[in-house]
Amino acid sequence: MSEINNNLEEVNVDSKNIEVNDDVKITKSDLNKVYWRSMFEMASINYERFQALGFLHSMTPIIKKLYPDEERRKKAMKRHMEMYNSHPWMIEPILGTTIALEEQNAKGIDTEDAINNVKVGLMGPFAGIGDSLFWGTIRPILAGIGAALALQGSILGPIIFLLAWNILNFGFRWYSLNYGYNVGMKMLKDMKKNNIVQKISEGAAVLGLMVLGVLVAQWINVKTGLQFTAGDKVFKVQEILDSILPSMLPLISTLILVKLLRKKITPNKLILGIFVVALILSALKILG
Repeated sequence: MSEINNNLEEVNVDSKNIEVNDDVKITKSDLNKVYWRSMFEMASINYERFQALGFLHSMTPIIKKLYPDEERRKKAMKRHMEMYNSHPWMIEPILGTTIALEEQNAKGIDTEDAINNVKVGLMGPFAGIGDSLFWGTIRPILAGIGAALALQGSILGPIIFLLAWNILNFGFRWYSLNYGYNVGMKMLKDMKKNNIVQKISEGAAVLGLMVLGVLVAQWINVKTGLQFTAGDKVFKVQEILDSILPSMLPLISTLILVKLLRKKITPNKLILGIFVVALILSALKILG
C-alpha cells in the first residue's frame, strides 16, 4: 500500500488553473473510437515499451482532432510512446483522464508534465486493482459457477461464464473511460482523499478468500475410509469429521499445500508429491 500511495503522491493533481475553452471539444463519437481501439491494447505489447504502442493507438483519433498542426501532433504521439504497462481493463480510466488533459493542453493550458505524471502514477496502482479484483476474484467466481454447471452436463455453464464476463468487460471499460474523461484530475484527488485503492484491494482480498473457501469445499475431494468399532456400533471417522466441520480434510490438505508453497516448493514437486501420498494412503486404506 505504501508503494501505491507514493505513486499517487507523484501525480500532479493541481487543476486550479484549468480553464474551459469551447473551441476544442471531445465528443461521445471521439470517445467511442478510443473505446474500440483500446480493445487491441495488448496486440503490440513488447519488452521495451510494453503497452505504449497500444495506448498510442487508442489515443490517435484524439490526437489527430486536437492537434491539426503536424509538429504538435508528432510531439503528442512521441509523448505517448513512453513506457506504459498496466492491467488491460484499467487502461480506460487512465485514457479518459489523459484525454481530458490533452484537451486542456490543446487549448493552450500546459499540461504536458501532468499527462506523463498521471500515466506513471496510475498504471501501477490500477494494475494492482485490476489483477486482484478482476483476475484474482471475479473471474474465478464466474469460472467456478460455469464449471459447476458444466460438470453437471449443462450447456449453460460456458454460456453463463462468457456472457457475464464479457458484459462486465465491455460495460466496465465503457463506464470507466467516460468517468475518467468527465471527472478528470478530480478522480486522483478522490482516490487520495478516500483511500479508494486500499479499500478496493482489501475488499478484493477478502472476497477472494471467500471464493477460495467455496472452491475448496466443492472441488477438493479428500475422504477417509477409517472406521472403528465400539461394542456393537461401527463409527466412521469421515462422518465424525463432517459433523465437526464439513470438508475438514480438504481444508487441511489445502492449508498444507499453501504452507509448502510458501516454503518455495515448486508446484510440479507438489503435484508429484500428491500422487505419491495419495497412492500410499489409498493402499493403506486410510483414504477412501
